[in-house]
Amino acid sequence: MRADGQSDVATEFLRRWNALPNKQRHQLAPEVPISEMQVAARAHPDPWVRRSCLGFLDHYASDASTHTFLAALGDPVTFVREAALHGLACERCRAAELCVADVVPVLSRVLATDSSPEVRHKVVPILLGLSDRDSRARAALERAAVSDDDPLVRKAACAALQGQVRDASRSRHDLGRSAKTRKGKATRVHRMPNPAPEARRQA
Repeated sequence: MRADGQSDVATEFLRRWNALPNKQRHQLAPEVPISEMQVAARAHPDPWVRRSCLGFLDHYASDASTHTFLAALGDPVTFVREAALHGLACERCRAAELCVADVVPVLSRVLATDSSPEVRHKVVPILLGLSDRDSRARAALERAAVSDDDPLVRKAACAALQGQVRDASRSRHDLGRSAKTRKGKATRVHRMPNPAPEARRQA
């Protein structure tokens, strides 16, 4: 079947899925067209369809779709690349370990070159999880900790290198808010108190 025909199968399934109430959608789960979804996730012209296909593959064929997720990391649309990252990161949907030989070089490239700070940020905890099996993952984190243009990516990479899994995995919003909170506390601690009225009068 040609790629456009496979994309048609995937979009027709999505149409049927979305037409059902949430409580009835599980009835279609055995019919998910895996191979057609894998093709559409990479080749469909609509980025929302590509993202939806990646979401289905994440839940219903995660282990069999690693190469699809990796290919989608080159998608021109940021939210599609983020969906691909989730497919690689979601351990609940995966039975087998990721193959570091396949995954680490691609993730290292994404961390070094992706135009989106959000995408680069989300790569950090995935590489951290692979760093005990492939030294290239740690090397990529070391480079990001020093040279990434975004301060929150650098902060997450530093946390990963220090074994601070929680900070390395925090969202950009939470990490940025935490940094502002600590900065505010430090400012209050170092600010000199105003002299009491009596002391000012005596002076």
